[in-house]
Amino acid sequence: MLDIDRIQTYLKEHELDGWLMADFHARNDIAVELLELKGVLTRRSFYFIPAEGEPTGLIPEIEKSKFTHLPGELKPFAGYREMERELANLLEAHKWVAMEYSRMGRLPYIGLVDAGTVEMVRSMGVEIVSSADLVAAFQARLTEAQAALHREAADILMEIKDGAFKLIADAVSNDRVITEYDVSRHILGKFKENDLVCEYNPICAVDANAGNPHYQPTADKSECIARGNLILIDLWAKHNIPDGIYGDITWMAYAGTREEIPEKYNKMFDVIVRARDAAITFIEENMRQRPVYGSEVDDACRAIIEEAGYGEYFTHRTGHSIGTHGHGSGPNIDNLETEDRRLLQSGHLFSIEPGIYMDDCGLRTEIDCLITDDGCEVTTLPKQTCILALL
Repeated sequence: MLDIDRIQTYLKEHELDGWLMADFHARNDIAVELLELKGVLTRRSFYFIPAEGEPTGLIPEIEKSKFTHLPGELKPFAGYREMERELANLLEAHKWVAMEYSRMGRLPYIGLVDAGTVEMVRSMGVEIVSSADLVAAFQARLTEAQAALHREAADILMEIKDGAFKLIADAVSNDRVITEYDVSRHILGKFKENDLVCEYNPICAVDANAGNPHYQPTADKSECIARGNLILIDLWAKHNIPDGIYGDITWMAYAGTREEIPEKYNKMFDVIVRARDAAITFIEENMRQRPVYGSEVDDACRAIIEEAGYGEYFTHRTGHSIGTHGHGSGPNIDNLETEDRRLLQSGHLFSIEPGIYMDDCGLRTEIDCLITDDGCEVTTLPKQTCILALL
């Protein structure tokens, strides 16, 4: 539910005149979620929260019933001329206004307002700034209850991961056929037993398939797992309730003894472990002294991999926000795919998952981190420090 008082306090502290949430056809999912808009939305709407005074909704006459739960004055309109006139009146006394806008498209997760609407608002004498940190402060921070649900889900995922590797070890030891898809289906079965749900199927990938970060085994396309295979398992799930919060982990194993693990794999895994831990250290050492941004943490992690000579093989961001969806609306740990200059704040949950991906193999380690008032909590312990030997 919208906390207008807290939002207005934030606006004043950051010298903003207001927050304008603009939507058309539910394309601005940030506005739709924050305003708790339900049903089919097919017309333009605006909801303005000023730094002082009551909010105002400029809403389509034909869909006004969708907005009646919102606080403040609601002004229905029918035509675009009326809409533009009323919007200009609404913004007349305001200069610096936040919108779901990303300068130069650097952060497309926030850039949800179309260019034409941005042009229209600017023509009314308004300077638009990104609402990125507003969204991160009021949509992406977990409550204590949600954090507890995440920790519970994370603990269950760790147990399911252990069981999946045991399943593989037993099959390989006894010369039974087991495929990547079999392991994925086994994990899904355990999710169901624990009343967990996921948006996409878990990943089990061996050797070259592990070199594809988004590989998905299917019934028709799946490798058999045999002795000598490098194995990646990536699984994510949450409690089957609306406020459930995802856990998301990736672990590596080898279908063989410790002595049989190729040195190439051990060397690469050591690099990504050091990179992962460098990201945590960067957060812990800097957060108490100054603001820390997702892009900086990505840089700290990526630097370790680049120094080791594997930079070109780390082809994705270091981590993503986690919430009621596997990829949440908070800061990502990213200065590669996007420039995420969102501030890490208490209540933000995200993954740290550096990887190295080659044509014949891929390795990744993934943990979840929760920013708390006391620092950075790794919620998926223990952290993996070496490749598991299954035999």
